Amino acid sequence: MSRSEIPYEEIIERLDKSKLNKVFVIVALLTALGGFLFGYDTGVISSALPYVESYFHISHAFAEAWLVAGESLLAGVGALVAGPIVDKFGRKSLLLADGAIYFVFAILTALAASSILLIIWRSLVGFAIGADTAVATGYMAEFSPASKRGKLVITQEVMIIVGLTASFWVGYVLSFSANWRLMFGLGAVPAIVLLALRFYLPESPRWLLLQGRVNDAKKALSKFGLYVTENIKTPQSEKGFRELLSNKAVRKALLIVGLWLVFQQVTGINIILYYGPTIYKAMGLTGTAAILATSIPDTLGLIVVLIALFVIDKWGRRKLGILGYGGVVGGLAIMLVGAYYYSTGVLSLAVPFIFAAMIVYILFFQMGVGGPGWVLQGESLPTEFRGRGMGILAAIDWFANFVIIFIFPYWKATLGMYSFWMLEFALSVAAVLFVYLFVPETKGVPLEKMPELYSRNLSDMRKPFVTETEASANE
Repeated sequence: MSRSEIPYEEIIERLDKSKLNKVFVIVALLTALGGFLFGYDTGVISSALPYVESYFHISHAFAEAWLVAGESLLAGVGALVAGPIVDKFGRKSLLLADGAIYFVFAILTALAASSILLIIWRSLVGFAIGADTAVATGYMAEFSPASKRGKLVITQEVMIIVGLTASFWVGYVLSFSANWRLMFGLGAVPAIVLLALRFYLPESPRWLLLQGRVNDAKKALSKFGLYVTENIKTPQSEKGFRELLSNKAVRKALLIVGLWLVFQQVTGINIILYYGPTIYKAMGLTGTAAILATSIPDTLGLIVVLIALFVIDKWGRRKLGILGYGGVVGGLAIMLVGAYYYSTGVLSLAVPFIFAAMIVYILFFQMGVGGPGWVLQGESLPTEFRGRGMGILAAIDWFANFVIIFIFPYWKATLGMYSFWMLEFALSVAAVLFVYLFVPETKGVPLEKMPELYSRNLSDMRKPFVTETEASANE
């Protein structure tokens, strides 16, 4: 091969070794705006729920469960649908479509004339959320320098928490007038901003090269400061779905990252975020005070996730995961004390213990569980399978989310909160063991080397990763 023609792998190595500049940061932030809408549109139900239930006279656990959980179910569907689309038509096209869906259904949710329509429109907002989570982190991982990939991709989690925090404080301010329609409708404002700004996003250079679109890839690379004058030898055409799933490394990556995302959801985070005001209201707080009590821990969580942004590429995903899930165990231990006092009617002790538990839980979750989980989802799969694979992983996350938040109203009504938090405590202990035993460290590993990393035996997952080339050089 002459030097007038260079292989795909060399271009990708140049991109991986690029210096971080403002363009990388701006593109990451524009992509992560979908995370803001994810956070706002999922979190706003926490503040709106008490007023919606009163307005539409919703008293049955089934209707409450669907109102809260329906969005997560459609998010899972949206993720599965989005995966093949982004592999075939590109990452940018779906990022734009999501903005339009967010806008339309946020407006319709605010204008809902019945509880049935409210459930339908809100659930369809979930379709956009799921589709966005199937592409955003992988898109960011594909253009990020390897040494800064964690910092850029975790901006998704940062924006999710910013959106959640905004939803709680908007809910708190509007709770004085019980204006639940405006709580939902305000989600249309960032949606239209997102739609306008995402037109300026470049397409993923990795995806363009896989499609053989060399000139378009060169233009995209130039936006990141990487100018290529040589002709690029593109890789072989994409592999089929069955062929990829027959790959042991791909299956193992789906299993390990999928389990992380399941634990991320079923250990209780969204019970705290979505049902927090309802839990406090059951303990005698007013609607406004209950929303405030939920808003404070989440705001503190925003500070912690900003710390995670600066340490994820130093400490790594694995260490943060052990720290995060370990802290979640501690938070749930405190929660069990509060739930015990609640079950015995000692509300003067139940409220402060549950409030303290939520603070501890959210601080550790945001430090080491949510962000690293989304980073792993975006970086762990081969480029030719990333869209479909991320869709599968995002769907796993959302379906797990749906199950746990759907069953909570029934569990609380029949078995009580203490037994529910005991289940969450046991699942969190299992999560710590899982991360320690099986999750590999992906920090700094080139995306094209991920199959090599995940091809190792499970017993070797805790060992530092050394590529085959590096191993041969050291012999």
